[in-house]
Amino acid sequence: MRYIRNTALACALGALVAAPAFAQSVTIVLAHEEPADAGTSAAHLSAMVFKDIIEARSNGDMVVDIQAASTMGNQRERMELTQADIIQVNIAAIGGLAQFYPAINAVDLPFAFPDEVIADHVFDGPFGDMLADNIHAATDLRLLAVTAGDFYVFTNSTREVRSPADMEGLRVRTMAVPSHLAMMNALGATATPVPWDELYSALETGVVDAQHNPIPIVAVGNLQEVQSYATLTNHLYGADWWVTSDPFLDSLTPEQMRIFTNAVEAARTAGRGAKMGLRATRFGTAFLEDSGLQVYAPTPEELAQFRDLAAPAVMDVLADEIGGDAVALAEAMLEAVAAAEQEIYGTD
Repeated sequence: MRYIRNTALACALGALVAAPAFAQSVTIVLAHEEPADAGTSAAHLSAMVFKDIIEARSNGDMVVDIQAASTMGNQRERMELTQADIIQVNIAAIGGLAQFYPAINAVDLPFAFPDEVIADHVFDGPFGDMLADNIHAATDLRLLAVTAGDFYVFTNSTREVRSPADMEGLRVRTMAVPSHLAMMNALGATATPVPWDELYSALETGVVDAQHNPIPIVAVGNLQEVQSYATLTNHLYGADWWVTSDPFLDSLTPEQMRIFTNAVEAARTAGRGAKMGLRATRFGTAFLEDSGLQVYAPTPEELAQFRDLAAPAVMDVLADEIGGDAVALAEAMLEAVAAAEQEIYGTD
């Protein structure tokens, strides 16, 4: 994304005018909500890669303090602490960003992304740059990277779900994201926002029957222990959103910025590779089956039923509850997806 390079250039130009004799040491607090286990969490592995590069290449003048497992608060609290420069790097979910930049609900337009290659291409290109600019204008937060993405599956404890008709009456946990609420309600379920750290208990006690997340996130939360059925809908592309603040970036010298930017890019690559590796080796479909869940892969015709109900409902909520900016963002994203498919696969 171009804004990192622009910030680095601005710092370099400023240094030509008045370079300090000695750079001050820097402590970077990096916060995320997943366990502090690089063997199960792509977010934590990418954080460890970030920490290794920062500390090794700065000769210890820059130190990274990783605060995992929501020790720095929930999604909203971590975003506020990032704005205040108490957290320097926050690995957020879309639910955290949506509370500060509602138009980002457009990114969760159901079935918008056909695969990871297209999704990553879109977020790394001009659409990602525009999205970063929009987030900054609305929140004063800087989007550093979109990484560690994976597709959502639907799980529940009640019955096999093959089509939207099977969703009727299910209480589905979602994040407090309007697009997710609209999608599940349109499919015939009852969308119920539940915080991540309460989800296992809510499923275990029957407060909700179902949830949707990528399989590695299901594993992180041990949700397979309290679910019986899984449907491989792949309806959303869930990613980690790395954000920081202007005060922190402005505090870095050109050399520190260079190291920081390099570490972010390496973490982006590592996070994506880790997520795909976890899915291939530990947390793919076989993980669900081995955990005792009955797994169903819908046919193209069945997936079309989900898409035809969910996508228009989300577009309606973008227009009615969030506004024209969200609709424009969704349309720009779909155009970027089409362009990426043409560029990569030669398809219209």
